[in-house]
Amino acid sequence: MGVAALIFAETATILGSFLPGDSLLFLLGLTLSTVLTSIPLIPAIGLVFFAAVAGSEVGYWLGHKLGPRVFNRDDTWFFNKKVVEKTKEFYHHYGSRAIILARFVPVLRALVPLTVGMSDFGWRRYLVYNIAGAVAWVAGLMTAGYFLGTIPWVRHNIEVVVISFVIISSLPLPIEIIRNRLKNRTS
Repeated sequence: MGVAALIFAETATILGSFLPGDSLLFLLGLTLSTVLTSIPLIPAIGLVFFAAVAGSEVGYWLGHKLGPRVFNRDDTWFFNKKVVEKTKEFYHHYGSRAIILARFVPVLRALVPLTVGMSDFGWRRYLVYNIAGAVAWVAGLMTAGYFLGTIPWVRHNIEVVVISFVIISSLPLPIEIIRNRLKNRTS
């Protein structure tokens, strides 16, 4: 129940984006495969899945309701009509991929639902991609953790597995930033 609440908080607002969702899901799956708990995997996935979808729906709703108010004000360096138009173009072109893949990038998990809501992206279309992304993220990471936890070597070296997973799950964003900086230097 606690992990579900944290996943909801992480996906609902940008304020929760500091929470380690990937690690929590993986570690929950790992824990469910041990004798530490008798909670079955499938109901746990269902509960956390519901929290992930609900959190992103709250983010979408906030963006949809607050976005027009923010962007209808006088232009500033960050909030201006050009940003809104570029955001709309981006989501109408890359919407499905961006929404689904954002689940696997910590800050984007909270930012994407908010900006999709601001961009006039249809709610029903968003809901389909939100569900697909939540299934891939929640079921994928929890199941991977669960099945890894059944391997004897993993059970005996749990600290190494946990630290390795935290490091690996934290790498995509810094790698992308470095890649973009190197690309911009050569351009």
